[in-house]
Amino acid sequence: MDEITKKKQFLQLQFCTLLLACSALPDFGSMISAAIGLGGLSIPVIIARVIGIIGAGTALYAFYKDANGNLPIPFLCAIGGGVVITLISLIPSAPMWLDYIALIALFVGLYMAKDSLGINWKLESTQGAYLILLATLIHFYYSLDSKVATAIAALVALIIYLKALGVFGRSMDEEGTKGVSKLKIAAWIGIVASAIMLLLGWIPLLGMVIGILVGIVNIVAFVYEFMGYGNLTHSATLGSEGQTGAGNLRTSMIIGIVAAVIGIIPVIGMVGGLLIIVALWFVFQGWIKIILGLEQN
Repeated sequence: MDEITKKKQFLQLQFCTLLLACSALPDFGSMISAAIGLGGLSIPVIIARVIGIIGAGTALYAFYKDANGNLPIPFLCAIGGGVVITLISLIPSAPMWLDYIALIALFVGLYMAKDSLGINWKLESTQGAYLILLATLIHFYYSLDSKVATAIAALVALIIYLKALGVFGRSMDEEGTKGVSKLKIAAWIGIVASAIMLLLGWIPLLGMVIGILVGIVNIVAFVYEFMGYGNLTHSATLGSEGQTGAGNLRTSMIIGIVAAVIGIIPVIGMVGGLLIIVALWFVFQGWIKIILGLEQN
């Protein structure tokens, strides 16, 4: 396996493993639903989990085959076990605690993957872009599966995203620096809005008012983020592949907005969830291209 293919497979493994981990985050509402005989997972979440299982499984097999089976056993047990357990937990009668075992195993596998697979980034900026990829996935996932655990995870992800932007932007050219600055503004807005919504959004009347205000503020954040990716499409530091990736990220944002609008319509609300999965695919493609653009430029 050549170096570029190896890094692509690694990013696929990490992205899909984290997608599975997000789907396994606890939801007390689902616990209650399961106790009274109702299903705990929505169709979009089930689809996302199946995609994660297939994506992580195929990437892990590619590494296993390339290494002739000589991969660290603890790593294989952690990430392989996590994938298998999330598959078993899709069975309707499976106990919910399996998700929590899978969650622990998947996070252990995520932590061990870089050293276990011998991945080394050439640039510090690439490490920042890699962290941004994972943080963006978690933030987007909240739109797919809105619960307290994913809301908290999305807020933490925004903080990681902001810090990773600082690393990512250290070696950017002028256009790239402008883009990163706009992305930082959007991240700060998102962090404040998410924190307020998480702390006060549950209060009946006040929560409704805050929800409207947060929605308006998020539109401002969207504009800054969209402009930021626009600057990155002209950054020579990213190379042509990375510039194309920035364009993919703008596309993911547009799809995300469409999904949010459709999601509030009762009859076709599920379509919004399916569009979020499409948006996640563009996020994955966008940041992979940026990472590889940095590595090859």
